[in-house]
Amino acid sequence: MGSSASKQANGPTFKEKIKASVEEEISRKMMQQREINMALNIARARDMLQIYGSIYATGVTGLLTARIAGRPVPHLAAIPVLGGGIVLGNMFDMAYGNKMARVCREAEYILENEKPRFVPFKQAPFARFYSDDDKSVFFDQATPVGDLFPSNLYSREYAPGTQPAEKK
Repeated sequence: MGSSASKQANGPTFKEKIKASVEEEISRKMMQQREINMALNIARARDMLQIYGSIYATGVTGLLTARIAGRPVPHLAAIPVLGGGIVLGNMFDMAYGNKMARVCREAEYILENEKPRFVPFKQAPFARFYSDDDKSVFFDQATPVGDLFPSNLYSREYAPGTQPAEKK
């Protein structure tokens, strides 16, 4: 008969293996949910950029055409007509069109082709699931905000226990 000390020396107990397995699964689920949420947010932002870009282009084209034709342009009347029509079109597309399908397709593209965007900061519990190559794509190119002008003039000096980063 072996003592409990000899069982510990042989390796982790069944309970420890189960606990590690559950923690691993929870971390993976957290990582997956985070990536999906981030991809959807990026896709929504890109979609809104296209919408507001088209609003700007339409407005500028209309005003320029009227101006070239020599007609007076009532500035305040043009804003609600153009803006309201585009906002209503966007709402219609969301309600009855395929906007969500387009946003989901963009999110799928981001998940498949832009995976390094999802690399979390090193303190995240699931950061260990990302390779060093994935981590280097964005983090090696990024500069902390506190090191950029004008924040670098004061931000690191007033935070207790921090020093400005050395310039390389």
